[in-house]
Amino acid sequence: MATVVLPRLLDPATGGRRSIEVSGGTIEAALESLLAEMPAVEVHLFDHTGALRPHVLCFVDSESNRLEDRQATIAPSCRIRFVQAVSGG
Repeated sequence: MATVVLPRLLDPATGGRRSIEVSGGTIEAALESLLAEMPAVEVHLFDHTGALRPHVLCFVDSESNRLEDRQATIAPSCRIRFVQAVSGG
């Protein structure tokens, strides 16, 4: 099963769980599995169109990914990591 890793900032929405094993052979299926298990994280990760929020970074097996190709296949050992970007001036 793939693993999704979430930032500490989302602890209130995840009950303190920082990682979760998800099923699915595509990025889309893995995200659906994540949201079925933790529906409260959806508004923190995605906007109203379902796109990744601008200040959220996603890495699929250590490669930056804006999740445009959600039908891309993933290995069972895949690690999908969400990170809150830091910005300021």
